[in-house]
Amino acid sequence: MIRKAEKNQYWFEADIKWMQGSKGELIGKSGSENIRFATPPEFPGGIDGVWSPEQLFLGSLNSCMMTTCMAIAAKKNLVIANFECNAIGLVQLVEGHLEFTSIELFPKVFVSKEEDFSLANDVLLKTYKHCIIANSIKTWLVHHGEVLLAIGDKAHVAI
Repeated sequence: MIRKAEKNQYWFEADIKWMQGSKGELIGKSGSENIRFATPPEFPGGIDGVWSPEQLFLGSLNSCMMTTCMAIAAKKNLVIANFECNAIGLVQLVEGHLEFTSIELFPKVFVSKEEDFSLANDVLLKTYKHCIIANSIKTWLVHHGEVLLAIGDKAHVAI
């Protein structure tokens, strides 16, 4: 973040550096790691095995969902056992240009106690409302949220 300008107003910044061909690097700020990216392999000259701008877009939405959910859960004193979210975006040709036309989100909030289900559902609904990235894009967003019971390290049961 560059600076806080006024109450509820924040400036953020992202820089890139061109490497060669369709490869570049997102420059980390405040000690964060750089992220290499390139044209995705679906397009001419694309490179497999490197983050694409399209994946970073979905990742931005996904990571905002998680951080927003964790912040709201903390305010509500809800203990989250685990959080997962898959985002699937559809890119289509619209009026002569490619754009994301829909994104489906599959967040899963895991809690350790059944009595936390209602609060976890409330937190998930508030997450949809307050996620900055989700509120900033025009693409159709479909949410498929689930609250699940965490059992042990890996077993999860939907109730």
